[in-house]
Amino acid sequence: MLREYTAGLQHLGAALPFILRMFTELCSRAMSIDTASRTPELGALYAQLVDACVGVAARTPDGETVDRVLTCVADMVVPQLAHMVPDFERQVGVATHLMQQIISPALRAHMTGGYSGPAQATTQTQHFAAVLQSLAALAQQTSLAKVWRRDVWDFYGDAKFFSEQTMAPTLAMHWKQLVRQLLVTDKDRVADLLSRIAASAPGLFANRVYEAQTRALALRRLSFAVWAGTTNQYLSHLPHVQERLVDILKNAPLPVVQCEVFLCLRVLLCRISNHHMSNFWPMLLTELIRLCLLQLAREGPEDREQAQLFLAACKFLDLLFVLGTEDFLIHQWVFITDTIDALYGSPSASHALLDRLSTRLLSMPSTRRKSAVVRDNSYPPALLTHGEDSNLVFSSVAAIDPALGVDLGATELQMLGGRPLKRPIISVRSVASIKELDEFVHNASAQTFQEAFTMAEPDMEYIDALLMSDLMFLDFTAANSQSPVLSPAGFVSDFEL
Repeated sequence: MLREYTAGLQHLGAALPFILRMFTELCSRAMSIDTASRTPELGALYAQLVDACVGVAARTPDGETVDRVLTCVADMVVPQLAHMVPDFERQVGVATHLMQQIISPALRAHMTGGYSGPAQATTQTQHFAAVLQSLAALAQQTSLAKVWRRDVWDFYGDAKFFSEQTMAPTLAMHWKQLVRQLLVTDKDRVADLLSRIAASAPGLFANRVYEAQTRALALRRLSFAVWAGTTNQYLSHLPHVQERLVDILKNAPLPVVQCEVFLCLRVLLCRISNHHMSNFWPMLLTELIRLCLLQLAREGPEDREQAQLFLAACKFLDLLFVLGTEDFLIHQWVFITDTIDALYGSPSASHALLDRLSTRLLSMPSTRRKSAVVRDNSYPPALLTHGEDSNLVFSSVAAIDPALGVDLGATELQMLGGRPLKRPIISVRSVASIKELDEFVHNASAQTFQEAFTMAEPDMEYIDALLMSDLMFLDFTAANSQSPVLSPAGFVSDFEL
């Protein structure tokens, strides 16, 4: 019966997912009770069935059928593949066929900006989610790492990795799992990521903007890799990360690169134990103080890039206030008032940098726009307030999209098991003017002081969701042929399969 169905699969169409699921269940039971002499033959027949189903699904225009086949492959076929197909070479053959027929073409289509998936009964994001689900299932089989590793590394090295189609909220968690597994199976690739952050020697015809965007992309990849990892997973690379970040700041980079430095530092704060970060503080404090003094002394029209840079610095400070690390607490007074004056004193009488900046911003004319910078590439709507005139989160936030996997809808001090949780104030992707940060700089001292008495702990799920939202997209786009696209050949150089 298995041979008959395998021979006639091309005529079964929408029944493919049911047939694959049915025979997977039947073969699984048979493998448990069959004799050893018949097991290899049954495994070979089952491998042929899977190959045939994948081949037919790759050619069908019915997107719903393709996605259901991929779901079955991810949920049932791949997890049991070693049990169902005892011959390792046949396991590799099944995995390779799946990559060649469906997964690799989908990845290449996204890299080239096209879409070659099914046209009916599905959306591009739904189909790509099913593809990534199957790929993530393969990634869990460490013996099959050589089958999928090159394709994932190629895609990870492409400039379109951080695009709306690739990094939709429903897809980001799949990529988190894939990148983590990729770097676990090949630890040397982390050093490769770090090497691409280093500044290149200036040439006669060097394009500074292009080089800055290329370094920003390299920093974003490193940040995503660290975020995808577990606590202290990249601790051994921390000195090299620090060396690269210090080198960047020493060379007066463009704001787009500095923004990525602060994003990387936020990720490090959440993935590296605090006592390992002590060597970073001289650099961090110097740069944060410099940016605050720059805004206090600024005259003339605003520079939007500088506003974005100050937003990145404020997000980093915001996270520091919430985490309350011991190394930072002794320097906190430089930026905010951490005494009772935070509640009853006058900001104009404070020497704290954010309080002084608050006084300055209050004296400036308002530049807030309706629905300020809420665009398609901004935070998911769930991370924004209900008010049309605000893109900052203070007393409340809207319920989060279920795709992000965490409920963000409640007050700023959440409760978990009777204990209050504290969250960052800022939840915005971009600003047009630093005036849009006036509520943060005005409330930072008071909120931090009040939270100290509630014994609130950081809401790490919320913080992780904000990091994911910041990591999903880049704020600049590749608008012409000079856009920073790393050569796939260069990115996979010396990659051993």
